[in-house]
Amino acid sequence: MDWQNERDMLERLATLQKSTPPRKEFVESLRTVLEQETSRVGKRRRLFMNPLKAGMTAVVIASGFGLYIMAGLGQNELVDPQVTATSSPQLPAHPVYEQAKKLLQELAGRDASQYAVNGMLSNTERGHVVMNKTVNNIPVLEDQYIFTIDKAGRHHIKEIQTNDTTGMVFPDPKEAMPVKQAEQIFGQSARLLYSEGEGRLQYEFPFSGDIDAITGEIYPTERYHPDYSLVEMPPIPVKPGGIKLVAPDIEEADRLFREWGFEPPFSFVVHQGSGVHTYKVETRTKQKMELTVVTETGDILDYRYGNIHEKQEKLPHPKQENVQEAAKQFQKYLPLDTKELLLGSATRKGDIETYQFFKSHQGVQIMGGYTVHFDVDRKQVIGIIPPYAEESKPLPDKSMAMSREDATSVYVTHRPLKLVYKLIENPATGKIEPRLVYHIYYHDTPLYMVDALTGEWVRR
Repeated sequence: MDWQNERDMLERLATLQKSTPPRKEFVESLRTVLEQETSRVGKRRRLFMNPLKAGMTAVVIASGFGLYIMAGLGQNELVDPQVTATSSPQLPAHPVYEQAKKLLQELAGRDASQYAVNGMLSNTERGHVVMNKTVNNIPVLEDQYIFTIDKAGRHHIKEIQTNDTTGMVFPDPKEAMPVKQAEQIFGQSARLLYSEGEGRLQYEFPFSGDIDAITGEIYPTERYHPDYSLVEMPPIPVKPGGIKLVAPDIEEADRLFREWGFEPPFSFVVHQGSGVHTYKVETRTKQKMELTVVTETGDILDYRYGNIHEKQEKLPHPKQENVQEAAKQFQKYLPLDTKELLLGSATRKGDIETYQFFKSHQGVQIMGGYTVHFDVDRKQVIGIIPPYAEESKPLPDKSMAMSREDATSVYVTHRPLKLVYKLIENPATGKIEPRLVYHIYYHDTPLYMVDALTGEWVRR
């Protein structure tokens, strides 16, 4: 299962949990998947980590996709760091901070004076304290100690990440552009989107990464939230049929695979999970597919086809006739009020192209797209993943939306850009060098948007 499909399925599971109160067993099943995903993502991010204690497990839970999903699973279980953490350089006294300073002294010795509490990344209510090395009173993100201290004062090390910066030249903060200029660069990424389930028009800020505070260059990082980018292609008019796309039993799954052009008879094996089950299917010609559905409703959560070993590649310019044919074949499953589709990202793996389709309103795309797998040789749709079904609400007029600049102002009020040093590889020399950047704390954990009509701070 590739990262794109894995991420999409986890998002759909999180949305399902949030929208429909589940049984306890279902929640526990989701947690298991998410914990595995969090651990895997954490391993990707430890480029410069140097553990100082043998046997220490470094777990990065304050970044990346894992916490974004877990925030959707239980907002009362995880406290929003922005609520309790201060962004002021003069942090108020707190027992948790004092305890962390003592622990740091024990571990770092005389070097402890080089480290300071990072209030933007710390959370006193959870006993989570991040202490970064500082240069020119600016934190170095890749050089830090992270402690977790419980209410009884007991503690355990969560992560130690240190780097030898001897001889490195750190840029002078006096050379940094004004923060307002960095905010303008950041704001250029804002996109206007409709949330059909909420009946809301909102701005999303998909850029995740850092802005060089001196040159304005953007250093993007992996995005752990949905990709709503569009391919340059005219809207596709459709004739919707309003048919619900579900597979509550083997008979319906059999019908779908026949409709998708696979040759029967099919061999079915059903793997039962907690709240979900997966049809593992093999055709007479040894083609393999998997279809994961919600047991109670039959709603499709994920679909995978097998026996293709080529690498998946982005497809920036798919053939318009293929896209239109794919839309024509699955349009009967679209809600009756759908008038047109917009094409989002497209990829290719072997002879299979995968398209993301979005409904639109007044020319603005609606969040929650359809994933359609299309065999370009046979001109046949071979799989569809619909968005999670939510009750539609009336959508506001886009002419009432605030400007991108005003939405950006709201966003950076809640998620301010902060000057930090990051260790980044210089492509010309291949060496790691410190860069002075404007960093967006907690941009992806979880994902936030701005209501385009009211300016409300919207959490997903």
